[in-house]
Amino acid sequence: MPRPRSRVHYQEVNALSSVATVAPRVIPAVDPWLAAEMFVSQHVEERRRGFALLIGSENVRRSNLTPHLLILRLGESDVGLRAQIIQALADYFEIRGLEYRYPPEMRAAVAGHLRQFDRAEVLQLLEVHATPAECSDKLRPESLAHLVERIPNASTQLTRLAGDRTLAVALRRAAIEVVGLVGFTDAQAPLEGLEARIEGRRAGQLPMLFAPSDNLDDQQLLPVLKEALRGLRERD
Repeated sequence: MPRPRSRVHYQEVNALSSVATVAPRVIPAVDPWLAAEMFVSQHVEERRRGFALLIGSENVRRSNLTPHLLILRLGESDVGLRAQIIQALADYFEIRGLEYRYPPEMRAAVAGHLRQFDRAEVLQLLEVHATPAECSDKLRPESLAHLVERIPNASTQLTRLAGDRTLAVALRRAAIEVVGLVGFTDAQAPLEGLEARIEGRRAGQLPMLFAPSDNLDDQQLLPVLKEALRGLRERD
């Protein structure tokens, strides 16, 4: 009896033709003006999204608009976002391998803004450094140092702030720490004078009649003063 013919039809299938073609991922271009508008919004969440758009695109980072916007928002009320802004500014001076990440004209543009910094801007930097719980994961200490060392008279500004009794002790401490972080050796003498004044009063030496009375804030500065001075002396 003849064998019945199978009704199943076998066809040769090209293995390559069965593989689905993966379409390339299309990354939408960032509109820098839309990102800028979001970045200056009255709402902090909108500002965060705008910042993410500005910094998330390398092309937008290289736009002359971006460093200008970052400088304008240095007084950002949300200290965590301000820390990210400072880090983004410091990134313009980042070295990768043997070369800077960004071209000279970009670094010059940011440095030009930094040369205009005064007491108010230095305080804005210190406020971030003084709140490590909110900012330590958003701003690297060495990045802050890269910015501060490019501010003219930063050393003088910091030593004056360190001795300013009208400021909160956390900001005065931050000023001393940043002096040590950058390594401003010209600040050694003013800091030694501040140390001597605090220690002299603690030892019971009579202050001049016109000098302000001692307080506990000054005493809290002694440990960080000694640490900063130790580092500065080692650099000499």
